[in-house]
Amino acid sequence: MRGQIVGLAHGRGDVASFLRRAGLADGAEEIDLDRPELIEWRGGDLDTWR
Repeated sequence: MRGQIVGLAHGRGDVASFLRRAGLADGAEEIDLDRPELIEWRGGDLDTWR
C-alpha cells in the first residue's frame, strides 16, 4: 500500500481485503483488481497465483 508491503495475498479476496483496510474501497463496492494504477502484480497477475 502506497509503496509498502502489507501482506501476502493467496487469492483475489485477500487483495480486496487489503484495499478495503487501506480505505481505497468500501465493503459494498465491487473492486476492479485489473487496474494497474491501483495494483502492482508481482510474480503473477490477476488470474495467476502460486
